[in-house]
Amino acid sequence: MRYAFAVLIASFAALCCASGASAQTASPQEKNRSFQEYAPWLAPSLKLRDYHIHLRGGMTAEMAVERAEKTGVRSGVLENHGREWPLSSNELLDEFITGVEKVNQTLPKNKKLRIGIQVNDRDWYKTIDPKIYRRLDYVLADTMIMGKRPDGSDERLWQLPKDYDVDQDEWFERYYKHCMTVVNEPIDILANVTYLPDFIADRYDELWTEERMTALIQAAIDNNVALEIQVESAFPKPKFVELALKMGAKLEFGSNNFDAAMKDTAAWKNVIERFNIKPENLWRDRKDERLVNSAK
Repeated sequence: MRYAFAVLIASFAALCCASGASAQTASPQEKNRSFQEYAPWLAPSLKLRDYHIHLRGGMTAEMAVERAEKTGVRSGVLENHGREWPLSSNELLDEFITGVEKVNQTLPKNKKLRIGIQVNDRDWYKTIDPKIYRRLDYVLADTMIMGKRPDGSDERLWQLPKDYDVDQDEWFERYYKHCMTVVNEPIDILANVTYLPDFIADRYDELWTEERMTALIQAAIDNNVALEIQVESAFPKPKFVELALKMGAKLEFGSNNFDAAMKDTAAWKNVIERFNIKPENLWRDRKDERLVNSAK
């Protein structure tokens, strides 16, 4: 899907002439803990890759390589792309990709990092230089930014107050359409699926009906978009995961780190054990498909 869309981006360029939370400080002991201490239950046969490792808060590409060596969970590294975010221009995006590529040049093929971005602007695919875009291995998005504040800045849904005064039903209708817009963009991974901010989260079962979940899941299947199971996130709920697996959707297990510390993987464990996750349930990028198949 991504490679086909690169052609569309190039055509657009020719025609035009051309998730959130506060950072947490990790102790040295936390940073040095092995993944096995967090996840002794993890079956090596799953061959997981964590595509949601941000290079921020002290986390580096070299550390992602070391983590993969220690844990057996291979790494994909990314940073936020958008007007209000670290990768706010093609120059900065090129610099980010080049930095990871230099690390990859020192590694054998089966240990190279995947390089991605988390996109926060909805017109992101119209702003990226096609030549730079083709150097990315994947694009990740979530639905946690919708619309603008009065000052023109992004409306970050995780910052909405618990007592946010709005017509909740009307708000959710707009949000659901927003979710369907994001999943139909040329992305590869949808993170924090079915997320709801605090002011409306207690209505999850009422608002996320089976009909709405089915439509979102089918769009993900049609577009080969992975549905992420994120550590320390309450979303998606088990009934969504059950339906997604029944329909044949692919899952991805991600961290969404804020620093160099490994996060509690209980959410991964719950899904993997509860739904007996197999390798065929996991989303693979094209490079990963070749790597997994060659190891069989």
